[in-house]
Amino acid sequence: MQSRSIFGTAYHPKNRSGQGGMMLLAHCASVQEYLPYAERPADTMQPRRKSLAAPQDNNTFVKPIKQCFVKNPRLMPMTRLMLTLLSGWAGQGGSIETTIGIIAKHIGRCRRQVFRYLQDALEEGYLYYSRTKDRIGRYTGIKIRLNFGAIRFTRCRTPKNRSKTAQTLDVTFESDTNNKYIFNKDSDPGMWDKLSRFAASAGFVLPDS
Repeated sequence: MQSRSIFGTAYHPKNRSGQGGMMLLAHCASVQEYLPYAERPADTMQPRRKSLAAPQDNNTFVKPIKQCFVKNPRLMPMTRLMLTLLSGWAGQGGSIETTIGIIAKHIGRCRRQVFRYLQDALEEGYLYYSRTKDRIGRYTGIKIRLNFGAIRFTRCRTPKNRSKTAQTLDVTFESDTNNKYIFNKDSDPGMWDKLSRFAASAGFVLPDS
């Protein structure tokens, strides 16, 4: 008997008992491997992101970013996260040569979504990018340059409520300075006599003290 598929199940007109029945395709090992997400969380009501693996802590970080960038309502939330990730990749500055697929892998989104995020950031002036090619003209990825002036916080400012006492704590006062030198600047006649005798025995002549 042949079976036909009905919305993810296989329908058999007659089973071993001679009666018709339904059998889930998930029970077939040959079909299980073709499921896009075979491993799902125990609670099927949770979203798919709960079944993804969390990234490991490898001590990478992102430099301080501006609050005006974080609070910009014109950006999509994932665009903001993508720009934060790219800011960490850039390090001290310069361009970033990568691919849309690599960015999509790191933020857990598809390539089409990452393309939308790049267009969103491009419209707001946070970056511009171009496609890269190899020697024979094949596209190999994209080169991204970020507008660090609109994303990162680089200036150091003095706190508003800083007291004058806190500003003078690091000053060394005269009473706290140690003026007891081990070697004073005054000449020692006994030391010079010994040095003169040692120099005369060695054949050297010392200048007059």
